[in-house]
Amino acid sequence: MATKKDDGLLEGRREFTDSGTGKAYYIAAPNADDIRAADWQYSKTYTKSMLEGITTSAEMMDILMRRGLIGPEFEQRQKELTDTLSLKVEELQNASDLDTKQKFAIEVSTSREELFNWNQRLNGPMANTCEQIADDSRLEYLTSRMVQNKDGSRVWDDYSDFLVEKNQSLAMRARFEVMLYLQGLDSDVLEKTPEAMAIKEIEDEIQRKATEALEELEKEAKEEKKKSSKSKSKEKKSTTKKSKEAE
Repeated sequence: MATKKDDGLLEGRREFTDSGTGKAYYIAAPNADDIRAADWQYSKTYTKSMLEGITTSAEMMDILMRRGLIGPEFEQRQKELTDTLSLKVEELQNASDLDTKQKFAIEVSTSREELFNWNQRLNGPMANTCEQIADDSRLEYLTSRMVQNKDGSRVWDDYSDFLVEKNQSLAMRARFEVMLYLQGLDSDVLEKTPEAMAIKEIEDEIQRKATEALEELEKEAKEEKKKSSKSKSKEKKSTTKKSKEAE
């Protein structure tokens, strides 16, 4: 149980759990020095990438345009898929019965995946540009500074310690949680999509009905046992009565 001191320490920090070990970690807001150092890390990584001949975002956009991977047709299809997703979400939110909700939840999930895959024509190549590599480095630096143990101590003493972390599950989860934190998103953002909430509602309803059915069966079994017990009692009394009369 947390002490008053612990409560004050935990206040204002976001908590997440490493799925591998079950240990809880905490995210605290970066201070001014952390932000300045992270920006410097961005600049160093960007310059290094440039010197290594990695393309910039602008150069990558030109390449994709020349190859016909993006352009008017790409944008048109992107808009169509976005509109389809919005329509499916609206249909899901207007659905009343569980069967219809399940149907539209699957369709929304499929539409979202189609839009994601289409956007990868742009997002995939852009992930390998100077800007994105530098931005990833900045995020990793902030992760090494912002993630703490319960007592407020840093999990990684230095940025270099984060880079050689053996528990990659923890490193990746921490990086993801810090990214969501910096974007102002909740940790359970993926669980709050319309389709995820609909599926959760359906699962809860199925569980509720299963529980009710089980309780009803148990009730019937008790009543049947009670009736059987009464019947046996009557038979016993009748047998006893006849035995006495025979005597």
